[in-house]
Amino acid sequence: MSEDFHIDLTEVEDTGGSFEPIPEGTYELMAEDWEQKISKAGNKYLKVTYRVQGENYANRVVWENFTISGANPTVGISRLKQWMVSTGSDATELNQDAVNNLMMETFMAKIGIEKREYNGTEYVDNKIVAFLIPKMTEAMPAKETIAEKTEQSVPTATGNAIEDWD
Repeated sequence: MSEDFHIDLTEVEDTGGSFEPIPEGTYELMAEDWEQKISKAGNKYLKVTYRVQGENYANRVVWENFTISGANPTVGISRLKQWMVSTGSDATELNQDAVNNLMMETFMAKIGIEKREYNGTEYVDNKIVAFLIPKMTEAMPAKETIAEKTEQSVPTATGNAIEDWD
């Protein structure tokens, strides 16, 4: 049985989250949930929920649907592969286990803003514009450059000299 409680909300500042889209830019994201669904047209698609990581706009959510069957699933499947590559995952096979392995993996993505209309109402949402490929983790060896030592004979501010100064 729960205990009764009373909280006076008249002095509480409204800090409710904004539903405005986050600004366009590059963000660190992490997938936290997915489900397979069937569209009205009968196509299979994956609905994925991503959460923004890091300091700016942390915990804001971006959703993406990936069509995986039907007349033209090429774009959806290609974007799924890009997501896999962006996490550093092996992008050779797509199945339930592969998608499960992408959960809680962070990656970088470019986020844009998309306007859409639904039932006569205009909406503005965030959209993943590009999944960014991680940079190489092994550093290339630096070229060793050795500066040649030159002698100076004309006096300078340091007291050294530069020869044949005209």
